[in-house]
Amino acid sequence: MNKITTYCSLSIFALLMGCAAPSLQYYTLTEGNIAPKPAQAFNAANNASVIYIARVTVPDYLNTTDITTRTGTELNHSVNGRMSSILSVGATGLITNLLTDKNPHLWITDEAPASPPAYQVRVNIRRFDLQAEANKIGNLTLEASWSIIPQNDKAPVQKQRTNFVVQGSIQTDNDIVKLEQNALTQLTNNINTTIQQLR
Repeated sequence: MNKITTYCSLSIFALLMGCAAPSLQYYTLTEGNIAPKPAQAFNAANNASVIYIARVTVPDYLNTTDITTRTGTELNHSVNGRMSSILSVGATGLITNLLTDKNPHLWITDEAPASPPAYQVRVNIRRFDLQAEANKIGNLTLEASWSIIPQNDKAPVQKQRTNFVVQGSIQTDNDIVKLEQNALTQLTNNINTTIQQLR
């Protein structure tokens, strides 16, 4: 009888704990509120205008679905929020989409093309550190480098790097994701400047 009472008590406790916990929310890195564009057809008959975006590399400890901030040396992970994909995948998709919007005449893809592309873009995010400050404000430090490698091995490889800080609210998980999105958008603008120089 005591065993039955104990099991019932544990079951009720687990049920109450499950009901009390907030539901898990999932977030994604997006381009923001962009108006729908008219349908366009683009035919890449050859590789002359194909630019392949390789998977972005990020620090190992950040390459998860966790929404992470830092306080000093302590890492804090959101209890109720998760990203829909790991950071390297989400960052690659966002950068690819933004570059495509900026260069509609080019075939920019993060899917490995069947034949060697005209250019391959490799992005390494060395630091993507969101430091929590007072009053729920965050400073996100981004340090990154990128290389644009031409198919023609006699042509020069374009190499650039950047580092900057973006600041914003980290009151909610959504705020954190928006701040990360803003930083990746700024990085993409820098990468696009290098792509423009290829012409």
